Amino acid sequence: MRELSAKLAELRGQLESFGTGATARLTPLRGGVDSLSGKLAQTLGALRPEVSSVDGSLTGKIEALDAELANLEP
Repeated sequence: MRELSAKLAELRGQLESFGTGATARLTPLRGGVDSLSGKLAQTLGALRPEVSSVDGSLTGKIEALDAELANLEP
């Protein structure tokens, strides 16, 4: 029984140590991910007007071609 209690105490210590170490490693990683996601959101926001412009242009061309095809059909 004493061996089991000692083993349990050892495992608890390892678990606490792992938790503390994991938190110390994950906290800076989370900050890095937050920073990168902010940069990604900024980049996408900057690209949105350009993409919308291209989208509008392509939509106009497609509609014009659809109208031409409609006139060609008997």
